[in-house]
Amino acid sequence: MIPHQKQAAIFADRLLSWWKQNKQSFPWRSSSDPYQILIAEILLRKTTAKQVAKIYKNFLRLFPSPKSLAEADVENLEEALKPLGMYRVRAKLLKKIGEILDQRFAGKVPDTKDGLLLLPGVKEYVANAVLCFAYNKDVPLVDTNAVRIFQRVFGFKSEKKRVKDDPAIWKFAEAVTPPGRAKDFNLALIDFAHKVCRPKTPDCRSCTMRDVCISYSEKRSKV
Repeated sequence: MIPHQKQAAIFADRLLSWWKQNKQSFPWRSSSDPYQILIAEILLRKTTAKQVAKIYKNFLRLFPSPKSLAEADVENLEEALKPLGMYRVRAKLLKKIGEILDQRFAGKVPDTKDGLLLLPGVKEYVANAVLCFAYNKDVPLVDTNAVRIFQRVFGFKSEKKRVKDDPAIWKFAEAVTPPGRAKDFNLALIDFAHKVCRPKTPDCRSCTMRDVCISYSEKRSKV
């Protein structure tokens, strides 16, 4: 399923207009440093942005480079990561990432998807996030939040059990992402999912998409 070009354009325009007035502020969003973006994306897995924001700057102060991660004592990493939970797993993963970046990539974060996918714990979402936010590449981001929005607004359907792993949803997201605006668009999707198109209590009344949203139309027809 590929969205109609006009429908995709309307969605992108409205989303970006909404985002201008409603964007959230987090420390990693003001950075374009590939290492800092990679660290943020790793920390954000299974953790809220607010929790990560509490330790992010201090973590970078303690471990400002891949080499510092590679040479860090695991105990020190665990201590810095304790507020996030799963700190032992995170510490081992980050140390391994630091080692690979230092030894294999001369301390630089790869600027290709193939290179990023060689890092432990990095799959398509994190790889694309680094490419988008650090290297300004026009690539889509698909997580459960993006899936929810595409399913509701466009009526996207997947035969896969884990929809976010379906290649079709990634192609769909790529078709919706406006060229040259991927960074803003992807951040807008994240914020829109958090503030408006929420999982259990979507704010349909104030939603700028409701006249083009299939889910909203179906709800109204039932009423």
